[in-house]
Amino acid sequence: MTQPDQTYLAKLLLYYEEEIEGEAYFAGLARRFPDPAQHARLTLLAEVERHAAQGVAPLIAQYALSPRSVESLTASGHEQARRAPATWAGLVDEMTRTYPAYLAAFEALEAMGPEADQPRLRFLTEHEVAALEYLALENAGDTQSYVPLERYLASTPAPA
Repeated sequence: MTQPDQTYLAKLLLYYEEEIEGEAYFAGLARRFPDPAQHARLTLLAEVERHAAQGVAPLIAQYALSPRSVESLTASGHEQARRAPATWAGLVDEMTRTYPAYLAAFEALEAMGPEADQPRLRFLTEHEVAALEYLALENAGDTQSYVPLERYLASTPAPA
């Protein structure tokens, strides 16, 4: 694909907005889980969402896409956090069940995108890979389950 079509642009915008919502979601969850390790992991997940959004923000600008306001996206993310499972085990279980579908969605977006967008789209997909690696380690009881999140935060999109 050489030129982006409207389906690609709509999904790109939606996924960008969802990263902003996701940052607010995890920040809201961090406030609900005062256990230091859980709070730290949720804060890292919020940072991962922000990092992913920042990685694709140049595409949003390049295509002159108009995201919903940060305020409305943040409010939506906070509302989602209020509805999330109240226990750590419940939250991790829900994430483990639902996040693989997000990876498939990001990979589908990559497949739709023009070659020039691939480095930033791959960067977006990689945040979900890191989240799934984190969940696998968390479920295994690894006390350093957060390492894939930190590794993602240390990365940047490859140049186009």
